[in-house]
Amino acid sequence: MASIDPSSLPRIDAVEVVSLRGLHPNRVSEYMAAAKEARRVRITGTEAQRFAELWRALPEGGQMRCHVPPFGLRFFAGDDLVCEASICWRCNNIFGQAGADGVFFEFDGSFDASRELLKACEGALSEPAAE
Repeated sequence: MASIDPSSLPRIDAVEVVSLRGLHPNRVSEYMAAAKEARRVRITGTEAQRFAELWRALPEGGQMRCHVPPFGLRFFAGDDLVCEASICWRCNNIFGQAGADGVFFEFDGSFDASRELLKACEGALSEPAAE
């Protein structure tokens, strides 16, 4: 699986914040595929650009081993899906797809941009991350 840095996210027009609660796929890399019918909120305009900025600002870090993601993100350019990924702030890792490439990234969940992205996801879905 490729280790694609979130800073490489290209220009986007929209983002979907996806609730991953209650999903239990067989592999950590399958959360977003399992979330096809999950509750989601589509965001455009300035707010979508803020999500993209926070995503691009996620710093590298070390991971733990749980991957219990409360949220996923799907980034779009027009109608084209650019990147989708599940994000776990407990174990500080991201799994997903960017086109044909698998995405895996270890990030620092305590960094300001990381915490802001978590708060933005919670606000978009009006749902706290903690179960």
